[in-house]
Amino acid sequence: MNLVPYRDAVSQIEEADVLLFRGEGLVSWLIKRYGSGVHSHAAIAHWDDDDLQCVEFREFKGGRAVSMKSQVETHPDNIDVFRAANYIEFGDVGYRLTQDKANEITDVMNDITGLPYGWKNFWKLGKHYLPFCRLAEQNVKDDDPTNVFVCSTAVVYAYRQAFLDPVPYLADSAVTPADLARSCLFEYKFTIHKDW
Repeated sequence: MNLVPYRDAVSQIEEADVLLFRGEGLVSWLIKRYGSGVHSHAAIAHWDDDDLQCVEFREFKGGRAVSMKSQVETHPDNIDVFRAANYIEFGDVGYRLTQDKANEITDVMNDITGLPYGWKNFWKLGKHYLPFCRLAEQNVKDDDPTNVFVCSTAVVYAYRQAFLDPVPYLADSAVTPADLARSCLFEYKFTIHKDW
């Protein structure tokens, strides 16, 4: 783990960086266990002029943009910063993550703030881990999740709409925070350390 003090991290965080939280508590433990990873929450970094924001979908709160400092305050040393590769090549085709593309990603994410938290999708994700339910057909199509978002589905939706699909062959509505951490599109940069 590469701990970077918040005062230094602020200057290193870029538009559309993915923020993955290693949460605590029962719900976070369940999400981590079912997702087979260490992360329980996902968000996107957004610069509103000089104000660094965390754009996210939170249970009981829905889609919102809050100050990054407030998130570090409540989740000290538990927020990992991941960044999309600047250039991805698929055969003869290359994709570059420009500043305009990063702005498009956060525009998509900001456009869906204000929507309620997608509890229907949350329970649908959990159902796939129950005995016998896993035998049912899984959705692997990249269909829009019809405006029913949880944290990770919103992040993957924003990236897919504006840049590239971080988790190919898995529907947006089935993506967990752990899937984002394992994505070949993203690279871990550092963990934000609360320094006050």
